[in-house]
Amino acid sequence: FLCVIPGKILADIYDLHGSRLLEGNVRSFLSNKRAVNKKIRATILNQPEKFFAFNNGIAATAKQLELENFGNELIITAATDFQIINGGQTTASLLNARIRDKAALEKIFVQMKLTRIGDMPTDAQEKLIGEISRSSNSQNKVSEADFFSTHPFHVAMEKISRRILAPSQRGV
Repeated sequence: FLCVIPGKILADIYDLHGSRLLEGNVRSFLSNKRAVNKKIRATILNQPEKFFAFNNGIAATAKQLELENFGNELIITAATDFQIINGGQTTASLLNARIRDKAALEKIFVQMKLTRIGDMPTDAQEKLIGEISRSSNSQNKVSEADFFSTHPFHVAMEKISRRILAPSQRGV
């Protein structure tokens, strides 16, 4: 399921269930001192309406889901054995900002990829959860330098370098 979960509800769930919610996650909260978490916190505090666009969201699993139709929307009303397997930093940052900074989370929405694992045997569930976690945490990291390569100055310099050849130097 591709979902949108309100930040307030995600923080409420984490507040209620704590670290049990992240048992399938590869990392626990790494503090606000890390660059990524600083940016998450800054977005929560300064641009909450852009959180959905700026954040990668979470990946989660649940054994079973209860669904209800509300007009044109399908709403998840209950989830059994809900686990966040990628997005622990996002989840913990929301609750941390609400507690530490008294941040209002009403304008925050989070993308969620939710996999219903059903009644498969426990070993198959654990294998699938591990594969989802491994896959969603193995994407190439984007560094700050990657953003500079598309800056208009660098694009113009590349075009110039393809048009104007540098003369060869004697002895070089």
